Amino acid sequence: MQEMWVDGKRTAGASGRTIAVHDPATEEIIDLVPAAGQEEVAAAVGAASAAFAEWRRVPAGTRAELLHEVAVRLTARTEALAELLTREGGKPLVENHDEMGWSAACFRFYAELGRAARGRVIPSVESSQLNLVLKEPYGVVGVIVPWNYPILLMAWKVAPALAAGNTVVIKPSEMTPLSTLACAEIFEHLPPGVVNIVTGTGAEAGEALVQDARVRVIAFTGSLETGRRIARLAAEQMKKLHLELGGKDSFIVAEDAA
Repeated sequence: MQEMWVDGKRTAGASGRTIAVHDPATEEIIDLVPAAGQEEVAAAVGAASAAFAEWRRVPAGTRAELLHEVAVRLTARTEALAELLTREGGKPLVENHDEMGWSAACFRFYAELGRAARGRVIPSVESSQLNLVLKEPYGVVGVIVPWNYPILLMAWKVAPALAAGNTVVIKPSEMTPLSTLACAEIFEHLPPGVVNIVTGTGAEAGEALVQDARVRVIAFTGSLETGRRIARLAAEQMKKLHLELGGKDSFIVAEDAA
């Protein structure tokens, strides 16, 4: 069984419950992962919250180098991660190779963006004044990722969050958690608690992550129905949301299709 990544350590969690991950081509069980509940999510959020105090103060140039190292490690593991993605997700291997390249490029981009931008100077109304806009990190970001592009959609959320000085708790789809758990190796050079990965269902682990008051931002890609649920829960605590919902890839299956 694969273990979760919390506070810089592997952990099976406290529940003892597991989720079976299947190969969609053969329907065989590839591996098991922990089925996290509220206790495991709370531990991960606690680790991220504790790490935030120091991570937000890390100089932008240092954070940039650390994110470039994420890209280097991701690139070095392209073959292994692409094969694992194909096994658990079913996409062709060539597409998963592309996903690794796009994901590494995302970390490189935000590494440099975080190095170059912190705010701006705006015109003042008095010659004796200096007006500044200074951007500050929110804190803990909950990252909920779907099954179709597990690493790329994780990178699109995690890279900007880390570059801005936030810490993260990642909850991958229960259908494709193995590749995300394998990414713990690409984050292990970061301070403990900056990146955490918990596995479980949306109804349990996902909802616990959304409802935890210490999580200030939720970044989610998935269905419109689930997005509406997240929006309702987040509204009670006035959380910031980044929602990518629904799909547009409709198609027609002819009657004579085998």
